Amino acid sequence: MLKDSVKRVPDFETPAGKNVAWFLLGRRQSSGCNMTIVVQCFEPGGSFEEHAHDLEQFFYVTKGRMELGIGDDVGVYEEGEFVSVDRNLPHSGRNLGEGESELLVVDYWPADSDDRIGLD
Repeated sequence: MLKDSVKRVPDFETPAGKNVAWFLLGRRQSSGCNMTIVVQCFEPGGSFEEHAHDLEQFFYVTKGRMELGIGDDVGVYEEGEFVSVDRNLPHSGRNLGEGESELLVVDYWPADSDDRIGLD
């Protein structure tokens, strides 16, 4: 059993707005060092630029309305909707709403991943 407190990471600014994230489970806390759970909050217009990782990701919209680009597909996701991102697939997102939006993000590193995020 793991019991820990939520850790807020530093806010980061994009041209469109501020983004805030809280780590619920860090990779080092995961039994196999293969998972993180993060809550990301986006101000109106807040975004994250296209990027990719050698890991699988799962996004669950817990608040608001997000445009998420996953590979060549771009879709609008509302509260209660879920999308998965395969390994090394470029992805981006932005808050489309007039209020704050929020994503619950689960990151999973397969055993053969060489991605060191959260371990260094």
